[in-house]
Amino acid sequence: MEAFGFWLVRSQSGRYVRQWDIEGRRDRFAYGRNPAVGICMVEDILAGPPTRSGSSFQELLELLRPHGINAHSSPKPGESFRWQADVAVGAGLDVVRTELSAGWDWRYSYGNTAGELALSLLNAGKAEMLISGRSVQRTPSELAIVSLPTLQEQKVEAVGGRYASVTLTLHTSMVTKVLSATFGNTALEDLNLTPKVDLSTSAGQILYELIRASAAGLYDGILARSPKAGALLSEAAIQLILENVPHRLIDRLNRAHLNAPPRHVRRAVEYMRANLHLPLTIADVAGTVGVSSRSLQSGFRKIHGTTPVAYLRQIRLEAIHHELSRPENLLPVSEVALKWGFTHMGRFAALYRSAFGLYPSDTVRQARGPIS
Repeated sequence: MEAFGFWLVRSQSGRYVRQWDIEGRRDRFAYGRNPAVGICMVEDILAGPPTRSGSSFQELLELLRPHGINAHSSPKPGESFRWQADVAVGAGLDVVRTELSAGWDWRYSYGNTAGELALSLLNAGKAEMLISGRSVQRTPSELAIVSLPTLQEQKVEAVGGRYASVTLTLHTSMVTKVLSATFGNTALEDLNLTPKVDLSTSAGQILYELIRASAAGLYDGILARSPKAGALLSEAAIQLILENVPHRLIDRLNRAHLNAPPRHVRRAVEYMRANLHLPLTIADVAGTVGVSSRSLQSGFRKIHGTTPVAYLRQIRLEAIHHELSRPENLLPVSEVALKWGFTHMGRFAALYRSAFGLYPSDTVRQARGPIS
Protein backbone atom coordinates (compact mmCIF):
# COMPACT_ATOMS: atom_id res chain seq x y z
CA MET A 1 0.00 0.00 0.00
CA GLU A 2 1.05 3.57 -0.56
CA ALA A 3 0.57 5.75 2.53
CA PHE A 4 1.17 9.35 1.40
CA GLY A 5 4.91 9.32 0.99
CA PHE A 6 5.99 5.93 2.29
CA TRP A 7 5.45 2.83 0.23
CA LEU A 8 4.84 -0.30 2.31
CA VAL A 9 5.54 -3.68 0.71
CA ARG A 10 4.88 -7.05 2.36
CA SER A 11 7.86 -9.39 2.06
CA GLN A 12 7.68 -13.20 1.90
CA SER A 13 8.35 -13.41 5.65
CA GLY A 14 5.22 -11.38 6.39
CA ARG A 15 7.18 -8.34 7.54
CA TYR A 16 6.77 -4.93 6.05
CA VAL A 17 9.52 -2.77 4.63
CA ARG A 18 9.54 0.87 3.75
CA GLN A 19 11.00 0.95 0.28
CA TRP A 20 12.79 4.01 -1.00
CA ASP A 21 13.57 3.62 -4.67
CA ILE A 22 14.61 6.36 -7.03
CA GLU A 23 15.79 5.34 -10.46
CA GLY A 24 17.16 1.98 -9.36
CA ARG A 25 18.65 3.01 -6.01
CA ARG A 26 17.00 1.30 -3.04
CA ASP A 27 17.14 1.78 0.68
CA ARG A 28 15.01 -0.46 2.87
CA PHE A 29 13.93 -0.04 6.46
CA ALA A 30 12.47 -3.10 8.21
CA TYR A 31 9.38 -2.96 10.35
CA GLY A 32 8.24 -5.71 12.71
CA ARG A 33 4.72 -6.94 13.41
CA ASN A 34 2.75 -6.68 16.62
CA PRO A 35 1.30 -10.17 17.24
CA ALA A 36 -1.47 -8.68 19.38
CA VAL A 37 -3.01 -6.79 16.48
CA GLY A 38 -1.45 -8.42 13.43
CA ILE A 39 -0.27 -5.25 11.70
CA CYS A 40 3.06 -3.65 11.10
CA MET A 41 4.63 -1.73 13.97
CA VAL A 42 7.23 0.90 13.21
CA GLU A 43 10.51 0.56 15.06
CA ASP A 44 11.97 4.01 14.55
CA ILE A 45 9.10 6.49 15.13
CA LEU A 46 6.02 5.01 16.76
CA ALA A 47 7.86 2.56 18.99
CA GLY A 48 11.15 4.43 19.33
CA PRO A 49 12.11 6.41 22.44
CA PRO A 50 11.45 10.17 22.55
CA THR A 51 14.51 12.39 22.24
CA ARG A 52 14.22 14.46 25.44
CA SER A 53 14.36 13.12 28.98
CA GLY A 54 14.63 14.19 32.58
CA SER A 55 13.52 13.66 36.17
CA SER A 56 11.99 17.07 36.81
CA PHE A 57 8.22 17.26 36.60
CA GLN A 58 8.45 21.03 35.98
CA GLU A 59 10.63 20.51 32.91
CA LEU A 60 8.06 18.12 31.47
CA LEU A 61 5.30 20.66 32.07
CA GLU A 62 7.32 23.32 30.27
CA LEU A 63 7.64 21.01 27.28
CA LEU A 64 3.95 20.05 27.09
CA ARG A 65 2.07 23.19 28.12
CA PRO A 66 2.80 25.22 24.93
CA HIS A 67 0.94 22.48 23.07
CA GLY A 68 -2.19 22.66 25.22
CA ILE A 69 -1.38 19.68 27.44
CA ASN A 70 -1.75 20.07 31.19
CA ALA A 71 -0.27 17.32 33.36
CA HIS A 72 -1.05 16.69 37.00
CA SER A 73 0.81 14.12 39.10
CA SER A 74 1.52 12.98 42.62
CA PRO A 75 4.52 10.88 43.67
CA LYS A 76 4.21 7.60 45.49
CA PRO A 77 6.31 7.38 48.68
CA GLY A 78 9.84 6.13 48.15
CA GLU A 79 9.60 5.89 44.34
CA SER A 80 11.48 8.00 41.80
CA PHE A 81 10.34 8.96 38.34
CA ARG A 82 11.77 9.77 34.95
CA TRP A 83 10.22 10.98 31.76
CA GLN A 84 10.99 10.98 28.05
CA ALA A 85 9.02 13.13 25.62
CA ASP A 86 9.20 15.18 22.46
CA VAL A 87 6.91 17.16 20.20
CA ALA A 88 6.99 17.61 16.42
CA VAL A 89 4.80 20.38 15.00
CA GLY A 90 3.66 20.90 11.42
CA ALA A 91 1.09 22.96 9.56
CA GLY A 92 -2.24 21.71 10.84
CA LEU A 93 -0.99 18.78 12.90
CA ASP A 94 1.46 17.76 15.62
CA VAL A 95 2.78 14.57 17.20
CA VAL A 96 3.60 14.08 20.88
CA ARG A 97 5.56 11.06 22.10
CA THR A 98 5.62 10.40 25.84
CA GLU A 99 7.16 7.78 28.13
CA LEU A 100 6.75 7.84 31.91
CA SER A 101 8.22 5.66 34.63
CA ALA A 102 6.35 3.99 37.48
CA GLY A 103 6.00 5.64 40.85
CA TRP A 104 3.67 8.57 40.04
CA ASP A 105 -0.06 8.94 39.46
CA TRP A 106 -0.65 10.90 36.24
CA ARG A 107 -3.63 12.79 34.88
CA TYR A 108 -3.74 14.77 31.65
CA SER A 109 -6.16 17.40 30.40
CA TYR A 110 -6.23 19.69 27.38
CA GLY A 111 -6.93 23.39 27.08
CA ASN A 112 -7.85 25.62 24.12
CA THR A 113 -8.74 22.59 21.99
CA ALA A 114 -12.01 23.62 20.31
CA GLY A 115 -12.35 21.60 17.11
CA GLU A 116 -9.16 19.57 17.54
CA LEU A 117 -9.12 15.82 16.93
CA ALA A 118 -6.60 13.48 18.58
CA LEU A 119 -5.54 9.99 17.46
CA SER A 120 -3.56 8.19 20.14
CA LEU A 121 -1.66 4.90 20.30
CA LEU A 122 -0.94 3.23 23.64
CA ASN A 123 2.38 1.40 23.35
CA ALA A 124 2.76 0.46 27.03
CA GLY A 125 0.82 0.85 30.27
CA LYS A 126 -2.82 1.66 30.95
CA ALA A 127 -4.98 4.68 30.23
CA GLU A 128 -8.49 5.68 31.17
CA MET A 129 -10.26 8.57 29.41
CA LEU A 130 -13.16 10.57 30.79
CA ILE A 131 -15.15 11.71 27.73
CA SER A 132 -18.29 13.77 28.30
CA GLY A 133 -18.73 12.14 31.70
CA ARG A 134 -18.19 8.59 30.40
CA SER A 135 -15.18 6.43 31.35
CA VAL A 136 -13.37 4.75 28.43
CA GLN A 137 -10.55 2.24 29.01
CA ARG A 138 -7.73 2.14 26.45
CA THR A 139 -5.66 -0.88 25.39
CA PRO A 140 -2.61 -1.27 23.10
CA SER A 141 -4.75 -3.12 20.54
CA GLU A 142 -6.95 -0.07 19.95
CA LEU A 143 -6.56 3.41 18.55
CA ALA A 144 -8.17 6.18 20.60
CA ILE A 145 -9.99 8.80 18.50
CA VAL A 146 -11.09 11.75 20.59
CA SER A 147 -12.68 15.12 19.98
CA LEU A 148 -10.50 17.03 22.44
CA PRO A 149 -13.24 19.42 23.62
CA THR A 150 -15.08 16.36 24.98
CA LEU A 151 -12.02 14.92 26.78
CA GLN A 152 -12.28 16.00 30.39
CA GLU A 153 -9.30 14.03 31.69
CA GLN A 154 -7.05 11.08 31.00
CA LYS A 155 -5.53 9.02 33.79
CA VAL A 156 -2.47 6.96 32.87
CA GLU A 157 -0.55 4.26 34.69
CA ALA A 158 2.80 2.58 34.07
CA VAL A 159 2.75 -1.21 33.83
CA GLY A 160 6.02 -3.05 34.38
CA GLY A 161 7.64 0.30 35.06
CA ARG A 162 6.60 1.95 31.79
CA TYR A 163 3.85 4.00 30.17
CA ALA A 164 4.30 5.04 26.52
CA SER A 165 2.03 6.72 23.99
CA VAL A 166 2.09 8.49 20.63
CA THR A 167 -0.60 11.07 19.90
CA LEU A 168 -1.32 12.78 16.59
CA THR A 169 -3.43 15.93 16.94
CA LEU A 170 -5.19 17.39 13.91
CA HIS A 171 -5.68 21.11 14.36
CA THR A 172 -8.97 22.98 14.30
CA SER A 173 -8.57 24.67 10.91
CA MET A 174 -8.23 21.40 8.97
CA VAL A 175 -10.84 19.51 10.99
CA THR A 176 -13.38 22.30 10.54
CA LYS A 177 -12.66 22.54 6.81
CA VAL A 178 -13.21 18.82 6.16
CA LEU A 179 -16.20 18.62 8.52
CA SER A 180 -17.86 21.58 6.81
CA ALA A 181 -17.28 20.12 3.34
CA THR A 182 -18.84 16.84 4.47
CA PHE A 183 -21.71 17.82 6.79
CA GLY A 184 -22.06 21.57 6.61
CA ASN A 185 -22.20 23.66 9.77
CA THR A 186 -21.57 20.91 12.36
CA ALA A 187 -19.25 21.09 15.39
CA LEU A 188 -16.83 18.22 15.93
CA GLU A 189 -17.94 17.70 19.53
CA ASP A 190 -21.54 17.23 18.35
CA LEU A 191 -20.67 14.15 16.27
CA ASN A 192 -20.38 11.88 19.32
CA LEU A 193 -17.54 9.93 17.69
CA THR A 194 -16.94 6.36 18.85
CA PRO A 195 -13.75 6.87 20.92
CA LYS A 196 -11.89 3.67 19.96
CA VAL A 197 -11.08 1.72 16.80
CA ASP A 198 -9.66 -1.81 16.80
CA LEU A 199 -6.26 -1.76 15.13
CA SER A 200 -6.92 -5.13 13.48
CA THR A 201 -9.72 -3.67 11.34
CA SER A 202 -9.14 -2.19 7.91
CA ALA A 203 -9.89 1.33 9.12
CA GLY A 204 -7.62 0.82 12.13
CA GLN A 205 -4.72 -0.34 9.98
CA ILE A 206 -5.02 2.54 7.53
CA LEU A 207 -5.28 5.09 10.35
CA TYR A 208 -2.21 3.52 11.96
CA GLU A 209 -0.27 3.99 8.74
CA LEU A 210 -1.47 7.58 8.43
CA ILE A 211 -0.20 8.28 11.96
CA ARG A 212 3.10 6.61 11.14
CA ALA A 213 3.49 8.58 7.91
CA SER A 214 2.60 11.83 9.68
CA ALA A 215 5.05 11.19 12.52
CA ALA A 216 7.85 10.20 10.16
CA GLY A 217 7.22 13.23 7.97
CA LEU A 218 7.19 15.63 10.93
CA TYR A 219 10.27 14.26 12.65
CA ASP A 220 12.44 14.06 9.55
CA GLY A 221 11.24 17.45 8.30
CA ILE A 222 9.66 16.27 5.05
CA LEU A 223 6.21 17.66 5.85
CA ALA A 224 7.70 21.00 6.85
CA ARG A 225 9.30 21.17 3.41
CA SER A 226 6.17 19.91 1.64
CA PRO A 227 3.04 21.55 3.11
CA LYS A 228 1.04 20.37 0.08
CA ALA A 229 1.62 16.76 1.12
CA GLY A 230 0.87 17.56 4.75
CA ALA A 231 -2.48 19.12 3.88
CA LEU A 232 -3.62 16.09 1.89
CA LEU A 233 -2.35 13.71 4.57
CA SER A 234 -4.32 15.48 7.30
CA GLU A 235 -7.43 15.64 5.15
CA ALA A 236 -7.19 11.92 4.36
CA ALA A 237 -7.05 11.01 8.06
CA ILE A 238 -10.07 13.17 8.95
CA GLN A 239 -12.12 11.98 5.98
CA LEU A 240 -11.32 8.35 6.78
CA ILE A 241 -12.55 8.86 10.34
CA LEU A 242 -15.77 10.59 9.25
CA GLU A 243 -16.55 7.80 6.79
CA ASN A 244 -15.54 4.75 8.88
CA VAL A 245 -15.80 5.52 12.59
CA PRO A 246 -19.39 5.37 13.94
CA HIS A 247 -20.86 8.75 14.88
CA ARG A 248 -24.19 10.57 15.00
CA LEU A 249 -24.21 11.70 11.35
CA ILE A 250 -22.63 8.71 9.60
CA ASP A 251 -25.97 7.60 8.12
CA ARG A 252 -25.94 10.75 5.99
CA LEU A 253 -22.95 9.37 4.11
CA ASN A 254 -24.78 6.17 3.27
CA ARG A 255 -27.68 7.96 1.62
CA ALA A 256 -27.71 8.50 -2.13
CA HIS A 257 -25.88 11.65 -3.14
CA LEU A 258 -25.81 13.49 -6.44
CA ASN A 259 -22.81 13.85 -8.66
CA ALA A 260 -21.41 17.34 -8.97
CA PRO A 261 -22.76 18.87 -12.20
CA PRO A 262 -20.23 19.19 -15.04
CA ARG A 263 -19.96 22.96 -14.54
CA HIS A 264 -18.90 22.40 -10.91
CA VAL A 265 -16.27 19.87 -11.96
CA ARG A 266 -15.01 22.29 -14.63
CA ARG A 267 -14.81 25.09 -12.05
CA ALA A 268 -12.98 22.72 -9.69
CA VAL A 269 -10.35 21.99 -12.34
CA GLU A 270 -9.96 25.71 -13.04
CA TYR A 271 -9.55 26.42 -9.34
CA MET A 272 -6.94 23.66 -8.94
CA ARG A 273 -4.87 24.99 -11.83
CA ALA A 274 -5.12 28.61 -10.68
CA ASN A 275 -4.09 27.76 -7.11
CA LEU A 276 -1.65 24.94 -7.70
CA HIS A 277 0.99 26.70 -5.62
CA LEU A 278 -1.16 26.44 -2.47
CA PRO A 279 -1.47 23.43 -0.12
CA LEU A 280 -4.89 22.58 -1.50
CA THR A 281 -7.24 20.00 -0.05
CA ILE A 282 -10.29 18.52 -1.71
CA ALA A 283 -12.38 20.26 0.94
CA ASP A 284 -10.92 23.59 -0.25
CA VAL A 285 -11.88 22.83 -3.83
CA ALA A 286 -15.36 21.52 -2.99
CA GLY A 287 -16.13 24.49 -0.78
CA THR A 288 -15.06 26.95 -3.48
CA VAL A 289 -17.31 25.44 -6.16
CA GLY A 290 -20.24 24.93 -3.76
CA VAL A 291 -20.62 21.16 -3.49
CA SER A 292 -19.76 18.51 -0.90
CA SER A 293 -16.49 16.60 -1.08
CA ARG A 294 -18.37 13.35 -1.79
CA SER A 295 -20.32 14.94 -4.65
CA LEU A 296 -17.10 16.29 -6.12
CA GLN A 297 -15.54 12.82 -5.88
CA SER A 298 -18.49 11.32 -7.77
CA GLY A 299 -18.45 14.07 -10.37
CA PHE A 300 -14.75 13.61 -11.11
CA ARG A 301 -15.16 9.85 -11.43
CA LYS A 302 -18.05 10.31 -13.86
CA ILE A 303 -16.48 13.03 -16.02
CA HIS A 304 -12.72 12.38 -15.76
CA GLY A 305 -12.66 8.74 -14.68
CA THR A 306 -10.48 9.54 -11.71
CA THR A 307 -10.56 11.13 -8.26
CA PRO A 308 -9.91 14.80 -7.47
CA VAL A 309 -6.75 13.81 -5.58
CA ALA A 310 -5.42 11.85 -8.56
CA TYR A 311 -6.29 14.73 -10.90
CA LEU A 312 -4.51 17.20 -8.62
CA ARG A 313 -1.49 14.88 -8.53
CA GLN A 314 -1.38 14.77 -12.32
CA ILE A 315 -1.39 18.53 -12.80
CA ARG A 316 1.28 18.86 -10.12
CA LEU A 317 3.36 16.36 -12.09
CA GLU A 318 2.90 18.65 -15.10
CA ALA A 319 4.13 21.59 -13.02
CA ILE A 320 7.22 19.63 -11.97
CA HIS A 321 7.90 18.63 -15.58
CA HIS A 322 7.68 22.28 -16.63
CA GLU A 323 10.05 23.36 -13.84
CA LEU A 324 12.62 20.62 -14.50
CA SER A 325 12.53 21.41 -18.23
CA ARG A 326 13.77 24.96 -17.64
CA PRO A 327 17.56 25.26 -18.19
CA GLU A 328 17.79 27.87 -15.42
CA ASN A 329 16.42 25.49 -12.78
CA LEU A 330 19.15 24.74 -10.21
CA LEU A 331 17.13 22.85 -7.62
CA PRO A 332 17.72 19.10 -7.27
CA VAL A 333 14.91 16.82 -8.36
CA SER A 334 14.05 15.86 -4.76
CA GLU A 335 13.51 19.49 -3.72
CA VAL A 336 11.27 20.21 -6.70
CA ALA A 337 9.24 17.08 -5.94
CA LEU A 338 8.84 18.03 -2.27
CA LYS A 339 7.82 21.55 -3.21
CA TRP A 340 4.94 20.16 -5.25
CA GLY A 341 3.80 17.64 -2.64
CA PHE A 342 5.65 14.40 -3.47
CA THR A 343 7.43 12.94 -0.44
CA HIS A 344 8.24 9.44 -1.71
CA MET A 345 10.94 9.78 -4.33
CA GLY A 346 10.64 6.25 -5.71
CA ARG A 347 6.90 6.51 -6.19
CA PHE A 348 7.34 10.00 -7.66
CA ALA A 349 9.92 8.76 -10.18
CA ALA A 350 7.58 5.94 -11.26
CA LEU A 351 4.63 8.32 -11.67
CA TYR A 352 6.77 10.82 -13.57
CA ARG A 353 8.08 8.19 -15.97
CA SER A 354 4.56 6.85 -16.55
CA ALA A 355 3.34 10.36 -17.38
CA PHE A 356 6.25 11.61 -19.51
CA GLY A 357 8.15 8.52 -20.65
CA LEU A 358 11.44 9.38 -18.93
CA TYR A 359 12.85 9.83 -15.45
CA PRO A 360 13.05 13.27 -13.81
CA SER A 361 16.83 13.29 -14.03
CA ASP A 362 16.59 12.64 -17.76
CA THR A 363 14.46 15.78 -18.10
CA VAL A 364 17.08 17.78 -16.18
CA ARG A 365 19.93 16.50 -18.38
CA GLN A 366 18.02 17.32 -21.56
CA ALA A 367 17.21 20.81 -20.29
CA ARG A 368 20.81 21.60 -19.40
CA GLY A 369 22.20 20.19 -22.61
CA PRO A 370 25.54 18.44 -23.11
CA ILE A 371 28.38 19.35 -20.76
CA SER A 372 31.16 21.00 -22.74
